Amino acid sequence: MNVEILGIVENMSHFTCPHCQHEIDIFSKGGAERTAKRFGVPFLGSVELVPEIRQGGDTGLPAALGGEASKNGAEFFSIAKKLATRALEIAAVEKNVLEIT
Repeated sequence: MNVEILGIVENMSHFTCPHCQHEIDIFSKGGAERTAKRFGVPFLGSVELVPEIRQGGDTGLPAALGGEASKNGAEFFSIAKKLATRALEIAAVEKNVLEIT
């Protein structure tokens, strides 16, 4: 399709038990990062499997509304910043290619 891939995000990377705080690897954490390395694209981050994130999305109150310092919003902001940086990098490369040709 000739579409530039900006990066890969791992959704539902793990679950932290609310009772004992033990991290549970439900869906084989780390696969997205390995795939990014394999294909030479940036790994932008991972989002934990958190019931409040799903509930917020279902009710129209996404986790990012909590702000950059919020427990559930912080990773979304981090990923968004990396995504914006990557988009600017690609735009700069494309601009230079157009100027050369």
